[in-house]
Amino acid sequence: MELHQLRYVAAVADAGSFTRAAEVLYLAQPSLSVQIRKLEKELGVALFERLGRKVTLTTAGEAFLEHARPALFHLERARDEAVAVRDLQRGRLAIGALPSVGATLLPKVLADYRAAYPDVELRLIEHNVSAEFERMVQVGELDLAVVRAPWERPGITGRVLIREPMVAMLPPGHRLADRAELDLAELSGDDFVGMQQGSGLRSIMETTCHRHGFSPKVTVETEQLSVLCGMVRNGVGVSVVPRLVASGYEPTVRLNDPRESRELGVVWRAGGQLAPAALALLDLLLTEVRRFGADTGGSDATVDGLDLSV
Repeated sequence: MELHQLRYVAAVADAGSFTRAAEVLYLAQPSLSVQIRKLEKELGVALFERLGRKVTLTTAGEAFLEHARPALFHLERARDEAVAVRDLQRGRLAIGALPSVGATLLPKVLADYRAAYPDVELRLIEHNVSAEFERMVQVGELDLAVVRAPWERPGITGRVLIREPMVAMLPPGHRLADRAELDLAELSGDDFVGMQQGSGLRSIMETTCHRHGFSPKVTVETEQLSVLCGMVRNGVGVSVVPRLVASGYEPTVRLNDPRESRELGVVWRAGGQLAPAALALLDLLLTEVRRFGADTGGSDATVDGLDLSV
C-alpha cells in the first residue's frame, strides 16, 4: 500500500467518477484506474462499485476510507510541520554557554535570532564547567554549547570561535593600572578575587599564575562574574581573567606573555547534520564573534581563524 493510493481512493470517492478524479489529480484516467486496481488486489476486496461512468464506495471501501482520511490528514500535517521546522517557522533550540559568553556575546545574538525567528523556542543554560556542557551535547540535552577549547569528550565536534588574551583586572588607582602590559609575577603579592573552586575561570586563573611562579592568594571567591568585578572595583583584590570576562571593566592590563590566552569553541553532536534552527544561530554567533573581536581585539586577537588586527 502506497500513500498516493490512499489519496487516489479519496479523490475518486469525492468525485464519484474516475474521469473527474483524474482531472483533479492531473493524472491520466487509465493510470488512476491501474493504481486503484492494484490496491484492491492487495487488499483482496473491491473498494468501488462501478456503475457505468459513476462509482460508489463499497462497504469495504467506506470502512477503508474511514481510516484513510484521518491518516492522510495527519500525514499532511506532519509534512507541514517538517517544512515549518525547515523554514524556521517552528522548532526548538537549546544552547549552553559559559557565563562570560552569556553576558557578552549571546545577548545580541539571541535578540537578533528572536527577531528573525520569533516562532522558534529558545532555551539558554549557563554553567561554569565546560565538561558538563560537553556531556549535555553528547546525550542530546543541548543542540549547541559554547565551551573552552579543546573539547575532549568523544561523540562531539565543533569549531574554535575565538582565542582571547588573558588580562589583569585591577582596582582603580592600583600601582600597575597605568601599564600597557605587565608581568603576572608582579601581582604575586596581591590579594586575589576568584571564581568558586571547580569552575573553569578559577582553574585558568590558577594555571596562569602557576606558570608565572606563584599560587594566587584568593581572599574572596564568588559564583557570579558581576560580584567578582564589583569586588575588584572596590579594592578587595585583583584578578586574572580572559578578556571576554573583563569586557566593559576598567582598568584592565594585558599580560606580556602572548601564550596566556583562552580559546572558546562551539560544539554539537558528531555524526549528524545540524538542524536548521541550530545552523541559523551558529551563523549569527560567528557574525557576533567577528564583530566583537574587531571592536575589542588587538594584534593578538584571532576569531574563527581570521586575523583581527586593528
